[in-house]
Amino acid sequence: SFARLRPAPCPSGGAPSVQGLSSCTRSARVPKAMAASGKHIFKELFPEVATDAPSVGLVEHGLTGSGFGLRHYRALDAVDQHEASSHSLPTGCSEHGESVASSRFGQGIVRRVVTIAAAAAAVGGFAIALGRGASSDRPLEGPSLRRTVELAASTNESNKTSPKAHKANNQEQDYGSVCQMDFDAFFPGNDLHHVDNVPSAGSCCLLCRHDEECLAWSWGKPGRGNSSNVCFLKGALPRSLTKVASSDFVSGQTLQNDKFGSPLKVIERKVGQSLYCFSLVQRQGYEQNLISLQFAEQASIFQCDEYRLFSNRKMELVRGVFTGVVNSTLQCSLGGEFGTALNTGIFLAVWAKVVEEGRFLHHDWTVKVDPDAVFLAPRLRRIVQDYKERQEGVYLNNCKFGLHGPLEVFSRNAVKAWALGAGECVEYFWKLCSGPCGWGEDMFIDQCMKRKLNVYRINDYRQLYEDHCSPPDDWDDCTDGDIAAFHPFKKIEAYKKCLVSAAKAETG
Repeated sequence: SFARLRPAPCPSGGAPSVQGLSSCTRSARVPKAMAASGKHIFKELFPEVATDAPSVGLVEHGLTGSGFGLRHYRALDAVDQHEASSHSLPTGCSEHGESVASSRFGQGIVRRVVTIAAAAAAVGGFAIALGRGASSDRPLEGPSLRRTVELAASTNESNKTSPKAHKANNQEQDYGSVCQMDFDAFFPGNDLHHVDNVPSAGSCCLLCRHDEECLAWSWGKPGRGNSSNVCFLKGALPRSLTKVASSDFVSGQTLQNDKFGSPLKVIERKVGQSLYCFSLVQRQGYEQNLISLQFAEQASIFQCDEYRLFSNRKMELVRGVFTGVVNSTLQCSLGGEFGTALNTGIFLAVWAKVVEEGRFLHHDWTVKVDPDAVFLAPRLRRIVQDYKERQEGVYLNNCKFGLHGPLEVFSRNAVKAWALGAGECVEYFWKLCSGPCGWGEDMFIDQCMKRKLNVYRINDYRQLYEDHCSPPDDWDDCTDGDIAAFHPFKKIEAYKKCLVSAAKAETG
């Protein structure tokens, strides 16, 4: 709860955090290994900016566990003045505003990831751990790439094609008869497995051709972070693929029509239609079984253009679908005015991971979905097509009582605003409530965006029917063909029954 925001006494040599959070910072430098980790993180996020390692301060949270955070960034001054000449975003992204790399969001992204993580630590239940370690995943098994912002290297100088590059291009063209290729494109999802150290896109295509289940592939270009020279092999499940613009990748299909699921459909979404969807999954309980069902039925987040699962440990929930690791116990108490789960700290940790990975930047809408919600992505696309992006961002309210957590929908600019302002909201509402407000995550983010960040709020009650929002009688028969999600359905048979009813309503 927000009670943990109260400044705690600091050990000798420390001082209370300026954020007013329950943390202390020591003036002493951390061990060299930690400083090296900080340098690695910075270079990974901003490879084009040559700098020394940022100063790193040890943070003692006084919470569950401990960790270290990046306290100072000498190099951020260089980042703030650095303007990339271009930034690869989906087709039509120019209609949404300025380049991310040269925007206030791009310039301050490292600071803000740390701010969100620190806010989550203050709200409770987890320890910050930046960098690679036992508690952080290397998300090569899925579509998640650790580069937070693509600072495109497409200046006039870098666009000059060397003889070596010409030769490489000619080699790729030699594969044209057996491999269809899309340069500067990524195919999220449908992962079978990946292969490291693949020298070229053509080689990746040949690996796919020799895999009996592989229909498509994405290959990370050299020098592009964790994805460099990695070949991601894609199968027919769980759904058709979406082509997402990305200068880090070459993608394509094998043109083998004799394989199961071929030809695989590849979609290019219209501007305003692309969905990045994620769910948080508990390590114990019913949620993992629901995720397996959703994958098998091509349902819920697996109908989105890109999907991601998070938990507090790395797990392969279904073949090729691994969880990203968030640093949280995933445990919280019930309380507050409404007797709801005080889970704000947990989801601040999840959002810190979403922002760090940066995949939301490639899509028009980011959608948080509870595993026990019967979510129908095509219906949500029909809803969001009515709304245009705004400079301040847009988010959709789904209940007359305020935003409810089973389905939360945010535009790209709304997520940027949240990334930049989450820490400010923690401090603002602590002062406003003279202590803990006792809210769940959904009420916190609703109040934060509406009252502090001034993100444009739209009421659209077609998004969700759920038992806590005065639904109509017989809402849980799932026969209303306009509703994008029904909640909750925690048992497999009940979930399947709702899914079948929704499908019948769609066709009938």
